[in-house]
Amino acid sequence: MTQKPLSGVVVLDLTRYLAGPYCTLLLGGLGAEVIKIEPPGKGDLHRQFPPFGGPQGTAYQRQTADDMGVTLLHRARNKKSITLDLYHPEGRELFKALCRKADVMVENYSPGVMDEMGVSYAALKELNPALILCSISGFGQTGPLREWRAYDPVIQSMSGIASVTGFPDHPPVRCGAAISDTVAPLFAVIGILAALRRREQGGTGEWVDVAMLDTSFFLLPELLEYLNGGQEPRRRGSSHAAGTPLNTYPTRDGFVTIAVATDKNWHCLLAALEREDLKADARFATPLLRREHIQVIDEMVAAWVQDRTTADAVTVLQRHDVPAGPVHTLPELLHHPQLLARQMVIDLEHPVTGPIPGAKGFGMPIRFVEQPVQFDQPGPLLGAHNEEIYQNMLGISDAALAELRTKGVI
Repeated sequence: MTQKPLSGVVVLDLTRYLAGPYCTLLLGGLGAEVIKIEPPGKGDLHRQFPPFGGPQGTAYQRQTADDMGVTLLHRARNKKSITLDLYHPEGRELFKALCRKADVMVENYSPGVMDEMGVSYAALKELNPALILCSISGFGQTGPLREWRAYDPVIQSMSGIASVTGFPDHPPVRCGAAISDTVAPLFAVIGILAALRRREQGGTGEWVDVAMLDTSFFLLPELLEYLNGGQEPRRRGSSHAAGTPLNTYPTRDGFVTIAVATDKNWHCLLAALEREDLKADARFATPLLRREHIQVIDEMVAAWVQDRTTADAVTVLQRHDVPAGPVHTLPELLHHPQLLARQMVIDLEHPVTGPIPGAKGFGMPIRFVEQPVQFDQPGPLLGAHNEEIYQNMLGISDAALAELRTKGVI
């Protein structure tokens, strides 16, 4: 097997829910040795969350004793699991010993929790000056809201995303995807990689402070441009001020989205609609003029689209180089030839019983042409790597491990 880019990088994973585990999932897919630290006995809460997956497939109720939460099986791929009670004095000492051996630690506790456990960044820096700590939180480690609690919908609202999502005659709505929870880990990975690079160049460790509010707000540059230009951003449904027509239209059997942003796009659209006579129409000569006559254009496009199937409309539009595509449902995407060709839909496996019938997960979205990487290890059983990590990394004997188990430390 080809060595992966982050091979040799040891990551301690103290994350749960979505933002943190997605960060460490990507690091594991890129080759880092990700050690997921879980509470003894119960483990990550998503081990017990439905749906469950096992040898008989997936269901909202466990079908066999081997079944595990599909969320865990998906987000814990390419990770190793150890159990450790971080609130036990001996557990904290073991954790500090692991910190001395690690390159990176990722956590998404509320700010201040790491301090309460006696492993603040200052303490970690004394243990291991080369350690890179990445903290993912709702509002960051500084500022007046650092102690506020939030999940993805709250951040979508507070960042401004919700204010421009939905239709103008309806209240703000949450984006259908957990965008705040899934963008934050991408910035976290970027920060970790940058910190590793700087350390290679002679630097020391670093504290990467990633706030979901910051990263979601960063997604809205075009709205800031409109705001600073004197236009108040507003909810536009599926339309967008950047183009006309730029909207989603009903077909005979679904929906199609068309995005016309340039004069070339407009001329291609007119050719597809067999309305090239409108090229000389002064009302539509520039993007700004087309914006002023958006209702006329939308009605024309909608009338053309509604008489066709989604597949027929998209085929004609793309044949004329018009940026357009169908609105896919999630079940459709699991069988989409483009995603399958890109290995973006892959089978999920159980760590003991192997492939789970019908269970699918996301593939690695970062592609290397010369030396491809993929999520190639199943999510682990709880504590499956206790012996490997504690013995090989820390040199703890079998007898000492047995005693730690008896005490409930691991």
